[in-house]
Amino acid sequence: MFATFWGLYPKKVAKGAAIKAWVKLKPEEHREVIDALASHIKYWRVKGTDKEFIPYPASWLNQMRWLDELDFEPPKKPALPWYSSEELTLAKAFELGITPYAGESYAQLRQRISTQISRQATV
Repeated sequence: MFATFWGLYPKKVAKGAAIKAWVKLKPEEHREVIDALASHIKYWRVKGTDKEFIPYPASWLNQMRWLDELDFEPPKKPALPWYSSEELTLAKAFELGITPYAGESYAQLRQRISTQISRQATV
């Protein structure tokens, strides 16, 4: 059954250590490991896990990672800060009640927004 596990596991490194970890498992755990591996592979895909961050197979086995609870919700993209684009800068200005001046650059508007945010933080 190790050949099946090895064939499925997406990171093929340290095969000797993986074999040693596999041999330590109880025979009834072998099927459990292989069954759980399909879910973990799906999880790594959903999360967009780079291969370098997938555990070594021996570590995955030794740490009994097949018993981990998996959250299949796709990762959330971090929100961009208000100053990262002109559109977000304008939205932040209007949120704070700041009207851009005619001829004002976005750098100047961002400075006025920052000043307003600082004032609100000290109140």
